[in-house]
Amino acid sequence: MPYLRLHVPELSIEQKHLIAQKLIEITLRTFHLPPKERYSISIQFVSLPPERAANPVWPSTRRDADCVLEVMGHDLTEGTKRAFSAEAAAVLDQFLPLRLKSRITRLLGIKPDISRQIGCQFSDLGSAISEPFVVHPHSRVA
Repeated sequence: MPYLRLHVPELSIEQKHLIAQKLIEITLRTFHLPPKERYSISIQFVSLPPERAANPVWPSTRRDADCVLEVMGHDLTEGTKRAFSAEAAAVLDQFLPLRLKSRITRLLGIKPDISRQIGCQFSDLGSAISEPFVVHPHSRVA
């Protein structure tokens, strides 16, 4: 049950819907999940604060990034992380507003380095987090 949290500038509902669909497809493909797991993938959009560098909540790994995608899942291998990062960066690059520096490089015909603009942060979920919590009605605490 992967959890994705995307820290991005303000986006429209339509953009969020399209991004969520694309990220679900990428997650299913790169994590080798069956199609029925589509509904187990959670995606949260978090708008960037005006001064993200001063905000301690902003993920610390990529403060210079245009957005940060936090990915939490089980048994994340380096190959899975690389594949997911590459596909997610390509998709997110289509939706993010360009910074002035990126606009200038594109006008000059230089392809910008997507990995510097989109940060991915991975965390492994323990089995206790995703296991269902079951309470037996007849059990009592002594």
